[in-house]
Amino acid sequence: MSAPTRLQGQLALVTGVTSGIGAATVRALLAQGMRVIGLGRDAARLEASARGFGGTFRPILADLAAPEARQKAFAELANSAAEPIRLLINNAAECLYDSPLDVPSARLSRLFEINVTAALELTQQVARNMSPGSHIVNVSSVVAQHLPAAKFAPYAATKTALDCLSEALRLELHPRGIHVSTVSPGLVDTPIYDKVEGFERARRKIREQVPAWLTAEDVAEAIVWIASRPPHLVVSELSLLPSAQAR
Repeated sequence: MSAPTRLQGQLALVTGVTSGIGAATVRALLAQGMRVIGLGRDAARLEASARGFGGTFRPILADLAAPEARQKAFAELANSAAEPIRLLINNAAECLYDSPLDVPSARLSRLFEINVTAALELTQQVARNMSPGSHIVNVSSVVAQHLPAAKFAPYAATKTALDCLSEALRLELHPRGIHVSTVSPGLVDTPIYDKVEGFERARRKIREQVPAWLTAEDVAEAIVWIASRPPHLVVSELSLLPSAQAR
């Protein structure tokens, strides 16, 4: 069965939709005929994104790193989604490039809040009303499997935690016919790295070794492919690498 037939008219929820993988994924899902609810934390950018996405997209403003903001977003989601969500994509994340010996505890806590706790809490809220055939996709990273340098460790630790939770969720939700998948991209050319303090020098060096990175659209296409598999098949894990990236 083709992707448009499987996804047409269904309701999806995507986090981190104002740029990068999140924005590309929303566009890809809308192109498949889905209706999408999107979470973002920057009001101006979310409003601009909503105008570009069109009438089948509904925005919800929330800083997922803040517990109070998450609860407010969950309440708004419950009020705005009159039907169960069929596809949840936990994409929102922050990146940190710092030594485990130096990283401030408050900064590490925020990283875990948005990269792990927010994804889990949102899954708890959404999964309770999901029906058989629904799908959860968690966007992880290959750094959880292969740590390239010590300063990637804080970020990798959050993605490793997300991978572990994904495995547990797959076991728990399997009896209900709900699929759980993990997508682990390698280097992706997105704005997330523009906000990472102290990473510019390492970024230039990595660019010398791996000139062509994945695009956000590459990852979005993979997510759509996973979500459009027939019900008897689940893609548990999928890693994506640019051809010049060894691991």
